[in-house]
Amino acid sequence: MSDIEMEDWAGEIGDRWLMHIDRFESMIGQIGTALLDFAAFKPGERVVDVGCGGGPTTLGIARAVAPGGSVTGIDIAPQLISEAEQRRLAAGQDNCSFVCADAQRADLGAGAFDRLTSRFGVMFFEDSLAAFTNMRGWLKPGGDAVFACWGPPPENTWIALVGQVIGQFAEVPQRDPSGPGPFRFADPQATGAMLEAAGFSDVSFTPHRAEQPLGGAGSSPAEAAGFVLDSLAMRGVLEAQGGVVVARAEAALVEALTPYYRDGSVMMPGMSWFVRARNPG
Repeated sequence: MSDIEMEDWAGEIGDRWLMHIDRFESMIGQIGTALLDFAAFKPGERVVDVGCGGGPTTLGIARAVAPGGSVTGIDIAPQLISEAEQRRLAAGQDNCSFVCADAQRADLGAGAFDRLTSRFGVMFFEDSLAAFTNMRGWLKPGGDAVFACWGPPPENTWIALVGQVIGQFAEVPQRDPSGPGPFRFADPQATGAMLEAAGFSDVSFTPHRAEQPLGGAGSSPAEAAGFVLDSLAMRGVLEAQGGVVVARAEAALVEALTPYYRDGSVMMPGMSWFVRARNPG
């Protein structure tokens, strides 16, 4: 990651994620569980979990690879690594560890792992090709990478609808689709070409479609709207237009989310790719 991105995750972005960590993890928890089932980790395997955040997937992998296996979680945000370590201690999970480092540049040892995984943690590198080339070096010959990344925004109602509503009241900053960001790997053709250029082979993409609770399970439309404005940094965009605009936009967002509210949660369609690639050695 660039110095700016590193500072953001070590500061504002990491703080924001930690502040809303239960809601974030509840929202994407089902996808993480499905990813672990898809990867089918086995006892005895050595695994590295990239962009591990607060460590829920890392701890899940630790249970799957026991006995005899181990897992290392790596993340650039020190406050999230601290949270992960506290959770590890509370769980008494002694076959996992956490490292605060930039995976694009970190040296975790040549061939140190059988497998590499990530739940939405690999789309934010400054240079994806350099990052995956470096991370491939951590894998033994024949080892694989299995990670989740978001599919195209139009197939993710939770972000497409939010963008449409907020865009009625303020100009939503647009990311470079090929630069760091959650939808960087939405195009499987471009992502596959990058992975092959990084030295991986046998690249495949499996779509995973599932509804997910916006703002976490148990959030009302009003709570989900507040989560969007605060955790996705949309409130600041609106505040530049004035307090009245913020109130109007929040009300419009609540109205747009209400049709998705059922069984106590705002359930919205989402689509991600489960990507698998092999290190040929």
